[in-house]
Amino acid sequence: MPNTGTQPAVPDSLRSDNRWVRTEETTETVFSLPNVDVTGHTVVYEDADLRERIVSAGGPDRIWRFVFVTRLEFSPSLPFGTTSLVKPRIVTESKREFAEELRERGFEAVEIGDTESVRTDNRKRARLTRYRARLSVDGETLPVEGQLAAWYDGEFYVAGGAYPTDGLERWVDDAETERYEKELLDIIRAVG
Repeated sequence: MPNTGTQPAVPDSLRSDNRWVRTEETTETVFSLPNVDVTGHTVVYEDADLRERIVSAGGPDRIWRFVFVTRLEFSPSLPFGTTSLVKPRIVTESKREFAEELRERGFEAVEIGDTESVRTDNRKRARLTRYRARLSVDGETLPVEGQLAAWYDGEFYVAGGAYPTDGLERWVDDAETERYEKELLDIIRAVG
């Protein structure tokens, strides 16, 4: 069922998990198609618990792990039956925008990886792209991974996030980073 509100439908698991805090809520034109403007309604959550524990252990105060959900709106609305025609453009633009967002958040050497199909919890087919990057912290470089997915479920959705895969053991139990990939994919699949 399409979302009747402005903001995207965020999974209950994300809203109810007290580790995650909503840090941004934006509405902006993300790109244009011939005669159509595409507006993204986005919410961003950060793992505030991880941030707090790292700061308490003497580490830098920054966003370490985040997830976002965007619902796309077309003005004027797309004609019936044209969603499959615009999906490749949405995937391409989303991949480019996410790489730029990672750079703006201080991640370096951002690499866009392979794209594969995954199923959402609603059984919709999403295009999932993996990312690699680095984060310079106190003279060291930490590896970072991210995921981005785009799909259509009555409306177009884009969701993703990023997290360090190693190097946090100075401040927190590094076994936690092993679950970050699965948690992010679970959140992405539950959107909608």
